Amino acid sequence: MINRLFITNYAIINRLEINFHKGLTTITGETGAGKSIILGALNLLLGNKFDSINFNDKSTKSIIEGEFNISRIDIKDFFAYHDLDYTDDIIVRREFLFEGKSRSFINDTPVKLDLLKKLGLFLVDIHSQHENLLLNNETFQIDLIDKFTSRINVDFSRKIKKYKNLFKKLQDITIEIESKKRLFSRADDITYQQKTIDEIDQLNLNTEEKEKIELEYNKMNNIHNIKGILSQIVSLFEEGDYSVMQNLNLIESKLSDLKEYDTDIGPIFTRVKQNTIDLNDILMELHTINHNLVFDGNKLELLKDRINAINSLEQKLHVFSVADILEKRDVMKKQINSFNNISKEIDALKSAKDTLISDLLELGNDLSLYRKRVLPDLTNLLENDLLTLGIKTPRVRFDINSTKELLPNGTDKVSLLFSSNKGYDLKPIVDIGSGGEIARLMLCIKKQLFAINQFATIIFDEIDSGVSGEIGRKMGRILQKISSNGQVICITHLPQIASLGNYHYQVIKVDGDVFSNTMIKDLSADDRVVEIARMLSGDQVNSEAVANAKKMLDIY
Repeated sequence: MINRLFITNYAIINRLEINFHKGLTTITGETGAGKSIILGALNLLLGNKFDSINFNDKSTKSIIEGEFNISRIDIKDFFAYHDLDYTDDIIVRREFLFEGKSRSFINDTPVKLDLLKKLGLFLVDIHSQHENLLLNNETFQIDLIDKFTSRINVDFSRKIKKYKNLFKKLQDITIEIESKKRLFSRADDITYQQKTIDEIDQLNLNTEEKEKIELEYNKMNNIHNIKGILSQIVSLFEEGDYSVMQNLNLIESKLSDLKEYDTDIGPIFTRVKQNTIDLNDILMELHTINHNLVFDGNKLELLKDRINAINSLEQKLHVFSVADILEKRDVMKKQINSFNNISKEIDALKSAKDTLISDLLELGNDLSLYRKRVLPDLTNLLENDLLTLGIKTPRVRFDINSTKELLPNGTDKVSLLFSSNKGYDLKPIVDIGSGGEIARLMLCIKKQLFAINQFATIIFDEIDSGVSGEIGRKMGRILQKISSNGQVICITHLPQIASLGNYHYQVIKVDGDVFSNTMIKDLSADDRVVEIARMLSGDQVNSEAVANAKKMLDIY
């Protein structure tokens, strides 16, 4: 339940703090005092979007904060799943700047608005006039039946849970089949990949060959220049009067003549002689290399074609080496193998889908039987409550039509029919014109829902719209009964309901010199008498209105 609501700098609220309690709390106030503003602030705390026009002072932050006790609702798994620290008492806060920025917190931990909205579904159920439109919603209608059936039949509860799990699997498997089918649209791409693989395989590449063939190509392409330079080198070695070899031989001869005169000459002579031998070997090798260098135009063309083929593949595949080409080829092969297996996978998925559909249809049939068995009890409860609320001849009927269509809750389609007048046919809710009757029916349904489910807080926003004081009093008694299981807050304009609250707050708008400001007052016993009397008689509170107010409040 909500323990405290704090609002600052929001619309015409400068600063406002409300402490709430268990049981029934009623909130009253003149039209325009700010009751809807307080409710709007609470909606923001539950994840609604903020409108910057709601700033009172644009230079400071707008802050809305709520303290909640969540010990009665089982949401520890929710906190664990979203990595939030769980405590029985939590603080939810939102902060807004006029520029449009906002921040959300749960126990001072920053959270995304999406998460806050999910948490809000557990914390507060806000029932306003527009929510009566839910009665036209088939999902809402069948959900009511299912919750009622689950309360009195454990087997139904187990089966509906199983059905929903299988239905989720059916949705997942259907999406997977469609996804795999879309892969067939890549058939052209797969053909292209296969051609590329064939192109790579035909080249019979190895990772180091590109460097080798580029070197060989450069050699063959420059062979005439190489042979010319080699010839020049050989000529320097052996031709002319001052050739390298002739001079070395002369040096060797002269050193031979000197070595007998000086012992230091001997080692030099030996080294020169050895170098002469080495240079003779080099000269022979140069002759051999030059001899073996033969230009082959065909081979040069082949080398050029292979280099071009490799370069072309690198550009095509957006890579920079033969190793990268081979890696890309392996990836494409895996993709093709996967593509070739898709057909088998789709067949297997379709088989699994058929089994799921069969199981779901069987479960759907079982669920339909359970629902039809409890409908007399549910309609009797609703009709009796409507009798209490002044509808003399209420008739309620849920038409269930079983189909072969698999829906989120089974195979049933539900239509809620209603009649409040004797002798008149039942009509779909959408055709019922009376807002007061719709409000009463919705309250009866809420009563049944909240008798079934654990709830934290429910807020009724002028659910009494369009009903008389006498019926309002009876509606208030139902609100009292609902509040015995939790916290109920009712914003009302009927004194007959306001007087039934365990706690009563009055919303007041105070007009200042510059700005108006909304305030809230926790009414004492005497204050309540005055407020109820005001609601009964208008602005002029007279003794008769005071007496009637005291009677409503059981004050004698």
